[in-house]
Amino acid sequence: MDKESYFLTLLTQSGITQNLNDDCALLSPLLFKNKNYIIAADSFVENIHFKIHHLENKKRHSVNNFITYTHKNQWLSYENLAKKAFLVNISDILSSGALPQYALLSIVLHKKIQNTQIKEIIQGITQICKEYNIRLIGGDTMCGNELSFHITIIGNLIGKYLHRGRVREGDLLAYTSMRKGNLGRSLNTLKKLLRYGAHKNIIPHHNIESQHRDSRFTLPFLRMNFLKKSHRLLHACMDISDGLANEIKRLESQSKLTLLPYSTLKREIYQSGEEYELLFSFKESNLSALQHIADSTRTQLHVVGKFGRHKPHFFHTIKWHT
Repeated sequence: MDKESYFLTLLTQSGITQNLNDDCALLSPLLFKNKNYIIAADSFVENIHFKIHHLENKKRHSVNNFITYTHKNQWLSYENLAKKAFLVNISDILSSGALPQYALLSIVLHKKIQNTQIKEIIQGITQICKEYNIRLIGGDTMCGNELSFHITIIGNLIGKYLHRGRVREGDLLAYTSMRKGNLGRSLNTLKKLLRYGAHKNIIPHHNIESQHRDSRFTLPFLRMNFLKKSHRLLHACMDISDGLANEIKRLESQSKLTLLPYSTLKREIYQSGEEYELLFSFKESNLSALQHIADSTRTQLHVVGKFGRHKPHFFHTIKWHT
């Protein structure tokens, strides 16, 4: 058992927890008239989720209004780090069937961070909050040995809560991707970054739906339009952050059902994490309607298989974060 699993096991046994099996929690509707709020918290930490080089300031230059860092240990700009920190948290809210509204941010600034880099972080936070209409309502700020973002987001449910426990026997399982694309790009990008570092790392947001090989890892594209139109047809939903194989195992564990795959996918498709595409189960009769919604929102659907009481199928997984 790894340290994360051991910690969660002991925490669950303590008797103070309630439903730790989801990325979000539903706040009691008794607290808010006519609204169901959902809450999610996540962290984005240096040397776990990203690498950065705080002392390499001489090689910094501006390209098309973006700040670029050429040191091989700098994966993303400070602006894009802030954007991604928020996007991965917003993804949890959206995949649960809600729209983000409020955020709390606790940030640890590296003790050697420059004022210009702080300005870039603020610029990234501002752009994402304005894009998703989020109000920042609190948090904490401190300095330390590593840059880290700890974000809590509160969202308002569109309809029902699409938690993982809603998978039903006979449901199909599908995931989204860019048009004429598939999963796997984030894994390939991560391998290159770990091996070679990065010398060019800024992907403009308007290119996020392009075929650029590194765009998914840099700034995830969230399927908000697809979710808004399709949520009433979905049973369970989550995002793909730790790899398709890992997420399938979680859904199987929650539902006590087994997924019978329709075909064998390439290993990088099953293993690629930080894709932040939607993974969802639904009634087979709704496949045509969901395909129509996917076409109208320039989204591609990939049906993985069908849930039932089948013989367990082995999915080869890898651990994304240490």
